[in-house]
Amino acid sequence: MVSSTSLFSLVSMIIQSPLLSSSPFEAVIAAHASTTTIHKEEEIRKNLRQVLESKIQKTKCPAVLRVVFHDAGTFNKASNDGGMNGSVLYELGRPESFGLKRGLKPIKEVYEEMKARGFGDENDGVSLADCIACAGSYAVELTGGPKFLESVPLGRKDASSADPEHRMPVETLRGKEMREHFQSLYGLSSQEMIALSGAHTIGQKGFGDPYTFDNEYFVTLKKDPWNLPNLTKDELEMNEHIGLLSDRYLAEDEENRKWIYKYAEDAGAFNKDFVDAYIKLTTLGV
Repeated sequence: MVSSTSLFSLVSMIIQSPLLSSSPFEAVIAAHASTTTIHKEEEIRKNLRQVLESKIQKTKCPAVLRVVFHDAGTFNKASNDGGMNGSVLYELGRPESFGLKRGLKPIKEVYEEMKARGFGDENDGVSLADCIACAGSYAVELTGGPKFLESVPLGRKDASSADPEHRMPVETLRGKEMREHFQSLYGLSSQEMIALSGAHTIGQKGFGDPYTFDNEYFVTLKKDPWNLPNLTKDELEMNEHIGLLSDRYLAEDEENRKWIYKYAEDAGAFNKDFVDAYIKLTTLGV
């Protein structure tokens, strides 16, 4: 699908072409094509929101958002392949994909319903990859986070096989290692990586209410519950269940810590930066 912005540029070029400048009729045809395509995208987005609202439940939001990261997380900047292409469908047998079926199931239902409505990729509608990206943004919205579904670009192409393995970051990476992984493999900055990590605020990871998208993840990291003094044995054991190892390691790195503290104190900044980083993440490889 051609975006509205790029379409306007294309039509402008056509109208200004010497071959058509003397033909008002051709200009009218080009303008009509522009309006028709924009109208179709509006119809696609209207139907997509309707289907997401009917298929995505709040209790599935953490699992849905996790699928987004696993699908986009196969991107390799050096080889410029992988990324947001629906290949996660063929990668469910990998160790890091354990449990992904729970989030992928409702997303596939969204995709099938869009096809049934005549808005599948075979009709220049949405691909599975589009549905994954949009379902993730809707999951953020449904759990009280920023509303940006209509800002997520469409037009991704689905892969027909799995992407290469060993591109997802492992849970044991230290803070500096995680930052370097996101920079070298994905081309994402430390700020973008930390903002995206805030997605862990939803789910059963111990960062506040599991179905509320807020900045509690960063508040917890700043508090550092794993290293508080004078804790009882029971408190220590309870805190060990908060987050992944990679979560507790993030603040070890000074560059990471700067953004963690900022987002712990400014939820608005976190929401804004998360949206920007999410859109960038979900267009990797597109």
